[in-house]
Amino acid sequence: MKLLFIGPAGSGKTTLVWEFGEYLKENGYEISRINLDCAVESLPYKPEFDIRNYFTLSDIMKNFNLGPNGALMKSVELIFKYKKEMEKYFDKDFVLVDTPGQLELVIFHKKKISEIFREKGIAIFLMPADLISTAKDYYFLRLMDIAVRYRIDMQCIYVISKADLMKNISLEKLEDDLSKAIYEVLKKLEDSQRVVKVSSMKKKGFEELLSLIYESFCTCGDLS
Repeated sequence: MKLLFIGPAGSGKTTLVWEFGEYLKENGYEISRINLDCAVESLPYKPEFDIRNYFTLSDIMKNFNLGPNGALMKSVELIFKYKKEMEKYFDKDFVLVDTPGQLELVIFHKKKISEIFREKGIAIFLMPADLISTAKDYYFLRLMDIAVRYRIDMQCIYVISKADLMKNISLEKLEDDLSKAIYEVLKKLEDSQRVVKVSSMKKKGFEELLSLIYESFCTCGDLS
């Protein structure tokens, strides 16, 4: 099963790929990790496939005479050249894919990274708790999640990352604070799913995340 971790910059994708991967190994699963971020300087884990072994952001800037943003866009095109090399690591129970920090590279580029991992894959959209302090924050991220689902054309679930930073904010209270009209729109646009909160720092919520991943492939009902 391929797990494509996506989300806004700073949402904790890399740390979750690391810690959730460790959790899976401790529970007897075979995993591989794939890093697709050519701009990252260091990682807390050793990926089985690391795009930086083929090119880095500075390589692209130099070879194609591009600035940082243009080089990042170009990197997505170059990733597809190494699809066969990636596929060598698809034979594990779980393949954890660490995507570039900039969400737009995953959802707006004409070449969709998700195409590589769509078969037996699921996207996990991270909604960082440190960006949620009001109902508007929460629903903005929920709407972003829905937009991502439409763009990547891939099965997708969402989780609240960095849950240890959420303090005492109640999701139920946030939902009550915003108009029911917006809430009804969200219900119509997305599949029903219970909210899962994970904390990579405290290693919490991993069991619930794994359960949700398995349930996402079940056709017997919703995920609430």
